[in-house]
Amino acid sequence: DGQFYSKAVIWAAEAEVVTGYTDSGYFGTNDPITREQMVTMMYRYAKKNGIGTSTSASLDSFPDGQSVTAYALDAMKWAVTEKIIQGDGTTGLLNAWNSINRAETTAVLDRYITYSDALN
Repeated sequence: DGQFYSKAVIWAAEAEVVTGYTDSGYFGTNDPITREQMVTMMYRYAKKNGIGTSTSASLDSFPDGQSVTAYALDAMKWAVTEKIIQGDGTTGLLNAWNSINRAETTAVLDRYITYSDALN
């Protein structure tokens, strides 16, 4: 409580955009987030705003597509289909478990905004 992000976290939790760690009940405010966690939040946000999330591509074209965690699978398939997240240009990997940095986060947000604007 009382942190610069407190109101945003409370809103996101109430909107079910974030759930924190369901096994411990902790939010993990100081933990880095992974690429699949970021995509899952965008997926939930899209659903909350009535944006269709039913598009779903296979992740078989990515060498590590099978490593996406079960909770993030539908979100990752949607994000890949809509080009909100892309594989590494050199390796072709999704790197779903890797931490997402600020630049990558900005790219994901920009692609989501472009995607959602195109629907309106």
